[in-house]
Amino acid sequence: MTPVRDAEHSIDGLSECGAIARRFDPDRFLCALFMPAPVREAAMTLIAFNHECVRALSTPASWSVAGPIAGMIRLQWWRDVIDGGDPQRHPVAIALVDLLARGAVRADTVRGIVDARECELDGLPDWPAWRDNMCAGAGGVQRAMAQAMGCHDDAVCDAVAELGAVYGVGALARHLGAVLRSGRCPLPDEALEAVGLSRDGMRDGHTATAGQVAALHGMLRTEGEAFHARAMALAPRLPRAILPAALPAVLGRRDLKAGGGQDGAARGIGDRLAVMAAMARGRV
Repeated sequence: MTPVRDAEHSIDGLSECGAIARRFDPDRFLCALFMPAPVREAAMTLIAFNHECVRALSTPASWSVAGPIAGMIRLQWWRDVIDGGDPQRHPVAIALVDLLARGAVRADTVRGIVDARECELDGLPDWPAWRDNMCAGAGGVQRAMAQAMGCHDDAVCDAVAELGAVYGVGALARHLGAVLRSGRCPLPDEALEAVGLSRDGMRDGHTATAGQVAALHGMLRTEGEAFHARAMALAPRLPRAILPAALPAVLGRRDLKAGGGQDGAARGIGDRLAVMAAMARGRV
């Protein structure tokens, strides 16, 4: 792996991880700003790390030739780093190794984020596999943030992971058309088949119709509501000290209610106010 060159130490005081987070994951970056200053940089590291894992899923120029191998090699490098490998001057890897060395986050949680991306490359056969993957991937990012904030309550961490999955589902719904056009298929085969699509077809450039995208969005909305209900059953009211780790769910729920069609659209003031209001009232 080569060092991340997308963001360098910026004049506004952001670290390299912070600059990556702001540029490539502005939703989580916004929510991380509500964390106490001592743990905010840990959140930026986790956001930047997740971005690197997602980048590994970029579809090769010819899937039929390269298949998932390139992505798997990149993800294996991250897995090796987590297990004690050389971060090789990679700024995000160096920051992640520091978090792990200090015990700020659990290695199994971070490793689960990598595993979730690899499962996406392999293909997810059905909704149960997809749900587990969403909780380990998008949910794992938020679980790791809760750990960095000092949460040791398993039920609370599980609730945060379910809420992280809400954000993951909402973000997928928000950008669904663009994601499918890119060749990424972070949906279960079961869902694609239900609307007359296939994973191989999407990777080979098949275009989903507006009706197919709308049908998939409806399925995602149902799944997002179920993730939120499970989170509320686990922890009806999160401790205020841990709440910032779950704030992205506010944006995810708004995306699911919006009905899709927001590919590439910038966040509005309403989204930012909704996050601020959730923090003020102490619940997502």
